[in-house]
Parts: sequence; structure tokens; C-alpha cells
Amino acid sequence: MKLKVSYYILKVTIKIGLFSIALFGYGIIAPSINDASTSRLITIPYRVIVLIASLLVILFNSNINYEKNLLVRTKISSVFIILFIFFYSFRLFYETSYNNLLIRESSEYLLNWFGICLIPGITFLFLDLKQYKKYLYSSWAFLGTASILALPLIAQGQLSKVFQEQGRLAGEALNPISLGHQGGSLLLISLYILVNIELSKNRIGKLVCIFFLVTGLILLFLAASKGPIVAIFVCVCLLLVSLQHQRVNTFKIFSIITVAVVFANIAFSFALDSGSSLIERFTSLLSGDYFGYSQFVQRPELYQKVSELIVEYPIFGYGLEVPNLGYPHNLILEAFLATGFLGGSLFLMLYIYATIKAISIVMAKNNSWSWLGLLYIQYAVAVMFSGALYNSYIFWYLLFAIIGLKKTKLNTA
Repeated sequence: MKLKVSYYILKVTIKIGLFSIALFGYGIIAPSINDASTSRLITIPYRVIVLIASLLVILFNSNINYEKNLLVRTKISSVFIILFIFFYSFRLFYETSYNNLLIRESSEYLLNWFGICLIPGITFLFLDLKQYKKYLYSSWAFLGTASILALPLIAQGQLSKVFQEQGRLAGEALNPISLGHQGGSLLLISLYILVNIELSKNRIGKLVCIFFLVTGLILLFLAASKGPIVAIFVCVCLLLVSLQHQRVNTFKIFSIITVAVVFANIAFSFALDSGSSLIERFTSLLSGDYFGYSQFVQRPELYQKVSELIVEYPIFGYGLEVPNLGYPHNLILEAFLATGFLGGSLFLMLYIYATIKAISIVMAKNNSWSWLGLLYIQYAVAVMFSGALYNSYIFWYLLFAIIGLKKTKLNTA
């Protein structure tokens, strides 16, 4: 009996630890990297730990009863995801074997897709649904730690080439988009805890929530990336609508909005005073001058070329990337580009299914996993602006997690 209890505790501990380490652990190690050329000395051990822990979780859950229960929960989406993984993996093997024009080494595509995205992603199907608090607080702690460790970048960042040229906070191993999403996720979870969890009833708990909320806002604004800001705006609006839908006291909702606006204004002013180019990036986009200002790929030109290739190669798709331009920076377009109409349609249905399910989880009354739904929506919006199918690991992890969650309501504390 004691052996069974110890086995269960070990299994749950590895699951919860893997969940937080895989999703947000990179943000903790990234600030310690001062030279990008030697970053793999730190990142490779981290990825190996995640991979080994993932294999252990898969081994722990490789029993017939659990698999049957999982298939009942995911019978429709599991067909979509298995077929898409097959089509995309075949394309990946083909391209890395015969295409000499890829922008990266062939091994990077395979290692990213199988070793970083797919194998750890499968473990997110095996969440212990009763341990929602531990998953939440563990994620919050990892995000908070990563964001606190990133704060020195504010002083160092103003001296960096990226900040001087673009007005965007970044580190040697943490780009502005990743940093913006890290701050945004911290903001979302802090706001969620502030309005939903019993921790917020404690004065110290409220102060910690507010501190992390402000920290998240500062990183979000200093990163000055459009994708994270748009994603967080959508998620905050969805959270407020869900509170109204659940008939939360109107005064409480108004108080939340007021607090959020006040601290957002403080963080926004601090970011601008520090040299953030946030306003310039948005105003140049609205005026149509952004793509002349940017040093990166011009998205309208890229999307037009991708669309032309999709139309020209509708059955099997064209390939992983657009010649001389790279990946499309939009996962839905990339799915059609890489796998043709059938594979692209499978991914689109999977994306829509998971998004609708995530929204329903957020909107459901007393669902203890609604914070996970918000995180998925954040990254579902994010992959419309940046990232590639083979390396958008956080999106894949959250997609698997949403697919594996029961749609039924759970009790909150």
C-alpha cells in the first residue's frame, strides 16, 4: 500500500514539475545566458531534462484503462491531430532529406519538432485533473521567478544593440516576442488568481498578485511586440466577459478594470520613459509605414507569396518555407503550405476545435482550469503573428492540454 502511495506521489510530482518546467522553465535559465554563442551549454541540458521527464510521464501513463479514458475525451480531436502529425512529419522528413535551401540545419527541424514539441507535448494529455491548484501555483511560481530574473534586463537592455536600434527589451537568449509573452502570461495568471482564488483573500496574497501583475505589464510593454499585446488584450477581455457571464458582482468587475487600468498606465509610462518603441511600432503599423521601418520580413509580401504557393501546390503542399523568405509567421498558412489542402484543413479544424473548447472552459462557471484556457487563447492568437509549426512548443503543449481536458465543470476552491 505504501509503495502504491509513493508511486502515485512520484508520478504526480513529475507531472506537475514537467508541466511548469516545460512551459516556463526556459524563461528561468535564459537570463543567465550572456553569450548567445554558448547558449547551448545551458539550453541542451534543460531540453534533455524535459525530454527524459516526458518519457517517464508517458511510461507512467501507458496503461490500457487510461488510454481508453483519454480516447473517450478526445475521440474527435485525436483523429485530427494524429493525421496532421503524420502528414507534417512526413513533409519534415522529406524536406530535411532533399531540400538544400532550408534556412536552418536539417537536424534542428527534426530535434525541435520531435524532441521539443511533440514528445513533451504528448504528456500534456495526461494532466491530473484533480491537482489543478498545484498546476496553477507551480506555473505562477515559475513565471514569477522567470520574470523577476528578467528585470535586470531593463538596466542592461538599454545598452544592448536590440534596444538601441529597435526600442525593444531582449536578452541574448530571450527575444522580445518571448519576453512579451512571458510577461503577458504572468499578468493573466496573476489577474486570474486575484479575482478567482482564495489566495486573493489574503492581504499578502493580493500584494503578491499585484506585484506580479505590474511586473508582467512592464515586461509586456518594454518588449514592445505587437503579437503578445494583442493576445493579452483579447484574453483580458475574454476574462472580463466570463466574469460577467458568471454573474460576478458588477462592482467587483468595475474595481478589477479600474485597478488594471491604473497599473497598466503606470507600467506604460515607465516603459516609454525607459525608451520603449511601443507607440512608434503601433502608429507606424496604422499609418502603413511599419514595413518600411522594420528590419524584418514584410508580412504582406510574405503572406501574398505563401497564398500563391498554396494555390499552386494544393494537394501535397509546397514545403516548410518560402524560398528566401523563411516560414510564414502564421501557423494556419504554414500548415497549408507544408501539407496541402488536406493537412491544412486538418490543422485548421484542430485549431478551431481547441479554441472553441478553450473559450467554453473560460466561460464555464466554476471551472478550475479556465486559467489554462486563457493561456491557450494567448498562444493561439500569438501563432497568427509569429512562430513556426516545428518550434512553437508552448502552443503545442497548451493545445494538447486543452484537448485532454474534460469539458465538464470542476469545483473551484
